Amino acid sequence: MATCNGERFLEQQIASICRQTILPKRLLVADDCSSDQTLELLHHWQKKSDVPLELLTTRESGRLGSCRNFERLLYASKASHVMLSDQDDVWDVDKAARLLQQMDALEQRLGADQPLLVHADQRLIDAEAHQIHPSFHRCQGLHPERDGLFEIGLQNVVTGCALLLNRSAVERSLPFPAEVVLHDWWLALVAAQAGGLFYWPEACSSYRQHQANVVGARGWRRQLIKRLRDVDALHFRRSAQRLISPGLLQLRACLNRFGPPESATRLERLWSASVWVRLSTALRLGLRKHGWWRTAGFYAALLCSRPSRHESS
Repeated sequence: MATCNGERFLEQQIASICRQTILPKRLLVADDCSSDQTLELLHHWQKKSDVPLELLTTRESGRLGSCRNFERLLYASKASHVMLSDQDDVWDVDKAARLLQQMDALEQRLGADQPLLVHADQRLIDAEAHQIHPSFHRCQGLHPERDGLFEIGLQNVVTGCALLLNRSAVERSLPFPAEVVLHDWWLALVAAQAGGLFYWPEACSSYRQHQANVVGARGWRRQLIKRLRDVDALHFRRSAQRLISPGLLQLRACLNRFGPPESATRLERLWSASVWVRLSTALRLGLRKHGWWRTAGFYAALLCSRPSRHESS
């Protein structure tokens, strides 16, 4: 579990983990320089919980951010199977049991030495735990069954707080490359490149939406409208570049690490100065997002601008 100023909802989440029908052997928590009562709550749970709670020491060099804090947790874990937890959600009592059952079937079929990831849907709740929508994926207009490498590379469908990893997936994901956008997106790519991504189409937890969310799950139409509103007409090309570059750079990092080399070579053509080479390459690779609005936006951005070659641009 990664925490940062999570005092408002933290106890509800830890309580839901400690009520699981299959209890974790350890709850490993990395706090990212909280300034509220988060650490006090964690120390309190260390004393009263039946599940051993191990707290990684707070860094003095400043905040890591969610992505790198989860990377830190994955380095510290030695478990055969790992579930990630946000600080403000609520798990169904049988979440661990259901995901482990799916993982067991997947490991028997593909082998435990393969990097495997099982993920599930979630219901959306508000700050007071009232249901907003029964399905995160339907609310977002996402299709988790589209789980090929290039599909995932362009459109993440995996939420960190709804996944289960095996040991091979953890080890192959580390270290995170500099181009990683989101920790769960990177983990999904690691599993997808090996054909080890599996979706369980039932909600196993409640994904809380509130103003302090790092990412959140606003409806995709609202997100699209906001992005279009934020585009500076005088710098449209740069805005288009920022829209498509991070995901493509992360996908390129995955292909450079795992291959196949021919796919990495084909992907490089997306950085061509020729707009026709970029568009024809994207079409040959079958690049598409979920829904024609998202896909049209991607191709419009690719038409207007060449992706950046560096994650900081």
